[in-house]
Amino acid sequence: MRPQPRFRTSLLITATLLLIISLLSLSVKRSPVLEKVEGVVVSMAAPGLQGLHYLGRTLAGVWEGYFNLVGVQRENAALKRRLDEYAQKEVRYQEAQQTLARLESLLDLKKEVALPVVGAHVIAYDPSLWSRCALLDQGRDQGVRRGQPVLTAQGIAGRIVEVYPHYSKVMLIVDRSSNADAMVQRTRVRGILQGKGGNRCSLGYVPKSADVQTGDLVLASGLGGVFPKGQVFGKVSGANKKTPGVFQEIEVTPVVDLSALEEVVVVKVVNLAASP
Repeated sequence: MRPQPRFRTSLLITATLLLIISLLSLSVKRSPVLEKVEGVVVSMAAPGLQGLHYLGRTLAGVWEGYFNLVGVQRENAALKRRLDEYAQKEVRYQEAQQTLARLESLLDLKKEVALPVVGAHVIAYDPSLWSRCALLDQGRDQGVRRGQPVLTAQGIAGRIVEVYPHYSKVMLIVDRSSNADAMVQRTRVRGILQGKGGNRCSLGYVPKSADVQTGDLVLASGLGGVFPKGQVFGKVSGANKKTPGVFQEIEVTPVVDLSALEEVVVVKVVNLAASP
């Protein structure tokens, strides 16, 4: 009678387990033969196992590096956003500081002028190539009238030529239609300041015998009742006595950057000569 297949399988498994246990026992007893066999097996298997170990460590490092890189990229993006926010805050802070400095200067100017004034912002420039005018955000309802002088902390900007309910137009001193009585601070020589367009003026009707030098300050004389006496128009940037006629040619550069006006004050007096 032949053994059943299931029984044969059980016997085979049992025999295999016994063989493995026996080999392990012999290995524990450090049999010379098994040591040689073990050495051969280890020598053959070790390089492959070492390679697999190195590959595993490399893959683990790459995987870990990938996640670290993703984390660093996220941190960098967050840091960049914070830096951008700080940069914007710094810009706003600097702008606020500059605005405060300008307003403080205008406040000092108001005390110096000792006349009623109204503060205004320049909101637009006349686009015409022939006219140099600017539009202010204060008008008739705020007490602005035609002929009133417009000043900055640095000096004279111009005078009001048009008035609307909430806006007004100022003609800058460089406009070709602008003219005012002026004097050289150092020598008190008088002349007529005239606009020449661009960012230039001239001081006309000054005799060639008069002492006028480059760098001299040109001030409002107070005559004519338009601009407060002593306020600055500009500096002499050139004086030529070799021109034909009896008057010298004097070029004046405004002390105010009339192309970048922001805040100004309008003196609420039309005729300063008649003011108390």
